[in-house]
Amino acid sequence: MQMQIQILFQMANKLANTAVNGQAASNVTRLSVARLGVTSLVLASMLGACAPAPTSLTNTGEAETETGEVREADTDSAGKQASKNSAGAEGDRTNRSSEEDGVDEAIACNKNPEPPKPLSAPENTPVFEQFNFQPENIAAEGNTVVVETPHYTFARCQGKDWTITATEAEAEEPYDYRQELTNIQDPAYETIEVGGSTYAYRIRLQAEWLAEQLAPETQPAETAEQAPEAEPIEDAVIFELKAPDGELISEQLYTLSELQDASLGASLGVPSIAGAVVTNDNTGDEAATVWFAATASQGEGDSGFASLIQYNTQDGDLTVSKPNVLQGDQITSIATTGSSRASEDSENSKPLTLWLGTKRSGEGNPYFPASGLVAYRPSSEALTNYTITNSAMSGAIPYQLVAADESLWVGTGNGVCEVQWQTADEANSWDCWRFSATADLPSEGLELYPSFLAAEPLGKLKDKTVEVLWATQTHPEEGLEETDNPAKVRYEVVYDKGIEAELSQGGYRLANEVARRAVGGEPIFWPGRQWHWRGDRFARGLDEVSLNLVGGGPYGLVSSSARKGFDFDHRAIRGEFDLLSLTADSTKVKYYSGWMEGAELEVYPAIVPVELPKKMKPNPLTDIAKTLTEPQGP
Repeated sequence: MQMQIQILFQMANKLANTAVNGQAASNVTRLSVARLGVTSLVLASMLGACAPAPTSLTNTGEAETETGEVREADTDSAGKQASKNSAGAEGDRTNRSSEEDGVDEAIACNKNPEPPKPLSAPENTPVFEQFNFQPENIAAEGNTVVVETPHYTFARCQGKDWTITATEAEAEEPYDYRQELTNIQDPAYETIEVGGSTYAYRIRLQAEWLAEQLAPETQPAETAEQAPEAEPIEDAVIFELKAPDGELISEQLYTLSELQDASLGASLGVPSIAGAVVTNDNTGDEAATVWFAATASQGEGDSGFASLIQYNTQDGDLTVSKPNVLQGDQITSIATTGSSRASEDSENSKPLTLWLGTKRSGEGNPYFPASGLVAYRPSSEALTNYTITNSAMSGAIPYQLVAADESLWVGTGNGVCEVQWQTADEANSWDCWRFSATADLPSEGLELYPSFLAAEPLGKLKDKTVEVLWATQTHPEEGLEETDNPAKVRYEVVYDKGIEAELSQGGYRLANEVARRAVGGEPIFWPGRQWHWRGDRFARGLDEVSLNLVGGGPYGLVSSSARKGFDFDHRAIRGEFDLLSLTADSTKVKYYSGWMEGAELEVYPAIVPVELPKKMKPNPLTDIAKTLTEPQGP
């Protein structure tokens, strides 16, 4: 039974990580519920009911192949790199190769693009799925870039204005539970081209529970009697590389006992390759180095080591490093700049830098912010983090990275940045845009509500255009048919005048660094912990909204007692706010958003420049922490 529970939770957690992205497999969700007797609201109503027909969860997004078949992956070079498999651990982001054809000029430089379609949630997905702008692929060449997200493609030609077109939906495939397990134990190889030669690679999970699940259901008695008892195998993650001459290099990256000894997890997560890039210093020889970024799924005790695998094509050496500062994080993408032959002290050249996107995830939460954009120099093991609090980066989680000439393009769940990577520490080296959404209001205006469930409006908002931040919907009341109790959808919109409110929860100081890291490094656990200090107000990007799929959905500024049934009466989910006061018992804020009825708005995507505050103020939590003299909690 314990083994069955492990299987179901691993698969259900993997599905929770994909549900919001329109790739959840509702069949397995229902299987998990049936076997475990789970009756929680979200597993039943959000994952089971809000999941579309499933697609393959393989980490390339291509159709499944026969076991052991080699399939082509993205080809990366020193001059122009394609960032692949941004999901890293879960495989919840499928990517088309941006390297095969380079930048699609027809998309990027279309002078007369069709107007984008209004936002809408795909059938059988949560209503907030329409705000899923997490990049699936970036192609960049010169100052032309194309960013593909699940529902829209954003393109910028020759440094001009952005255009927005609908992303073509991929065909859905039937779900096969056994095939999914096979893809974990014995996945197909992917390929990468290095100097005209093809290398194949894969990462697989060796686990006793997988072998038992995939064993034949029946076996002839005489065969069973003659078969010797198999020796137990230790659960492990294994990387395999096939050279052009057919040589197979197999490297055990880590075992379950090593993971447990490092206190990183209780069980091995599903491993995947978050990206592969080739570095070549153009010295005239044939030597090249291939870097692979390995990661693993997280949730329900699952985890793995974030690993960087280096393979030298000249001497065949393969080495693995597990930088301590990355452990506990998942790698989402990898890109390289600089040269391995450059000196750390040279003023005229930059040493080889591995740029890594990072995130975390957990049960029902496909993503949490982690270490942001990481610049790692293998020669010195030096590491620099760029986050939403110490840089102009437009989002908390970098999903896609691609280096093109002197630019590093960073695609986050909240926007896109072009970074002059040689001077990334300087603020003026970042040009960033954020994903947004807008709606035109009728001349007579629309009623604005102070909270999600408020019955009485504040009045009518008569602005010509309003920025739309989020969408949420009510859950059906227990015992009532959906036809008798239809879901109510409201949009959260920007309201410049602001609304003051007092929340029933206060704050307390965090006693250890692990707990502080879980809330973004802040010293206090408080209702606004998922917002970040922008320098003038507390703000929350799209990729900072934890989906909380097994706990009732995204959580915002709300009093614990302000609820109806399963629905919380959110004051704000993404709206900015000023912190007026914070004590151990309550929190007073002035938030700059309100709510409008969903049926009355037609919302369209937008992309706008990131504007930083002209005058940066210190984070008020620093001083407030000193007033909370009784440390409590973790």
